[in-house]
Amino acid sequence: MKMKNHLFELSINKSSSTYVPEKIPFTCLTVAQYENLFPLTSASNLTSSMDDTHSYLGIHETVTKQAPFCRFGSKAFRNRIFKTYSNLSHMLSTGYLLAEKYYGLIEADKRLKSADNALTIGSFESGYINLSCSDDELIEIAEKKARHCELKISKHGYQLTVYKWLSKYLNSFDITPPEVITPYCTCLSADSLKGVLNRFADPIFWRRKLRKTQAFTIEQLARDFRLVHKKASAYVSQPTIQSRRERKRKSAELMSNLFAVPNDANPFDEFETLQSIVERSHTSGKQQAAELMVRIRGFEELADMYDHRGEFYTLSAPSRYHAVHHTGIPNNKYDGSTPHQAQEYFNGIWKRARALFSKQNLRPYGFRVVEPHHDGCPHWHMLLFMEKGDSIQVRAILKKLCTEDTPSEFRTSTTRFKAITINKSKGSAAGYIAKYITKAVTGDSIDKVICSQAGEMKILPADAAERASTWASTFDIRRFQQIGGPSVTLWRELRRLGQGDTGKCEVANAMNTTLDTVSKYALEKVRQAADSSDWKAFCLAMGGVQVKRKDQTLRIHYQLPDIVDRITGEVSRSESKSPYFATKYGDQPAYRILGVAWDAVVVITRRGTTQILTEKDIKSQRKIMCGVSEQIQGWHDDGLLFAPSDEDMQFLEACVLEDYQNMCLFMDYEALAGNISSDEVASLDLCH
Repeated sequence: MKMKNHLFELSINKSSSTYVPEKIPFTCLTVAQYENLFPLTSASNLTSSMDDTHSYLGIHETVTKQAPFCRFGSKAFRNRIFKTYSNLSHMLSTGYLLAEKYYGLIEADKRLKSADNALTIGSFESGYINLSCSDDELIEIAEKKARHCELKISKHGYQLTVYKWLSKYLNSFDITPPEVITPYCTCLSADSLKGVLNRFADPIFWRRKLRKTQAFTIEQLARDFRLVHKKASAYVSQPTIQSRRERKRKSAELMSNLFAVPNDANPFDEFETLQSIVERSHTSGKQQAAELMVRIRGFEELADMYDHRGEFYTLSAPSRYHAVHHTGIPNNKYDGSTPHQAQEYFNGIWKRARALFSKQNLRPYGFRVVEPHHDGCPHWHMLLFMEKGDSIQVRAILKKLCTEDTPSEFRTSTTRFKAITINKSKGSAAGYIAKYITKAVTGDSIDKVICSQAGEMKILPADAAERASTWASTFDIRRFQQIGGPSVTLWRELRRLGQGDTGKCEVANAMNTTLDTVSKYALEKVRQAADSSDWKAFCLAMGGVQVKRKDQTLRIHYQLPDIVDRITGEVSRSESKSPYFATKYGDQPAYRILGVAWDAVVVITRRGTTQILTEKDIKSQRKIMCGVSEQIQGWHDDGLLFAPSDEDMQFLEACVLEDYQNMCLFMDYEALAGNISSDEVASLDLCH
């Protein structure tokens, strides 16, 4: 049966719950709908007309007699694989047809067999996992694997031999086990070993790892079959984008029913859902795009002030990283490299470029944006500002590094590296990179999607932004990176402080006895620039756009968790139960951001803890508080409740206020010099 527009005559039999065919009404399914509803049938139909008599039947005649269902080039061989991976059967059949068209039946059979090997992970001892399974099935598998590890740990205890055995177990499923020795725990200890083994026994840990492996495998398989390009599915394959949409839908539904409740909050207050918090965070689309544009505009204003020159660069990867030509024809030079490997190629170029910049005292600053080609291969766009005399050297260094790989395949002088000098008369520097940021994040204010390799693509801008985000998440690619300038993490931490009742920083107001007037003014100047979203003023207040991290006015302060626990007032709980002292797995957590460091003072920006509750939990707390309130009111009516006098209340309030300021707002570096660590170069950037 050839698959065109299929007509299904369906109606509901009122006397039963089954569907029975009738002549009316007619429901028409398109080809795409049919493929989604019946992928296995669609796959069989696509390849049913293929004649395998011209294949290498004679070569495998002996094999076919023993196992005819395994013979390459046969319908049984194809249908067995389609049935095994039924959720991906249509993708596999389409890729099989393309491979047969361009490379012949033998190569198509080899690629289908390779797909069979890639989609099944595990071993005979540990079991096998079919990566074409649904997300619900994957969750069940994760629970079984975690339970297996839990039983192993409970039987033999937290021993190093158990870690080695379970690490081998995880490796069989292409999962890299966590290291026992980390930058935060430099020696093997009982707690670090316990924490790693507890992760092995956690279903969530398995779920995340298997989802990552599944998405990466399926997407790279689609690229190997040449199914990702402008005429099929731009940036990412259809199974990957559909899976991502379904997971986002489930996450949004779940977070809409969860509320962030501070520990000291009144249960009768109105609380914000996790979904609303996510939507207004800097990771959401519009907020992320707005913040990036603010910072780019700030860099441009600084460049104008210093009379610096702006340059716009485009870096492209060699042909071996591209799976498909812009015409949709497979690229014979493609060697099977993943987009992540192409990104590592660019990172290597930039690492060498930075070393050469440092030797020649070149200090460019700006932004880098990673964008996928239509076939999923990344390329870089860079907007850099520098002193006018440095532009020639910067351009020469980047061009040399980008063109030294396989120069024989160059068609034009701008094949690998293209440089444009920013002309202020034709538009602002931010305008050169704004469209790439918008296209990658939201798709707003864009009429059409243009690929530098394939030209105009027939997809909606919002769809292109979603696909670009899915592509970056699947292959673990960092899309935006600031080059030079102060820490954006510090920028965000200062914006958390807000303003007090007097219109000034509440922390600065509490530091009258600690900071002198000049220091307090400098601190407030940095905070005010961040709070007003003035990136130019923020850079100047931090010491300049090209100042080294160690010489900046403020720096991020990372604190050991047990010290944070005491400073934030969580002394009522024992350290063994404190979330600041240990993770839920029982090991020492990484350094956490406490606040910002100024000279000899730490300004705390992270105070208090928050619990996540459902609406049912909040109603239960309200019910309990209503009961307590009624009980207290009864005591008051009976004269059993004695309130303190006004003088006693004033004394208590004064003590509480002083204790709060001393404990929660600032501390002296010298007093805790032996217990506090502060990194001059921040290793954590919350922007990415």
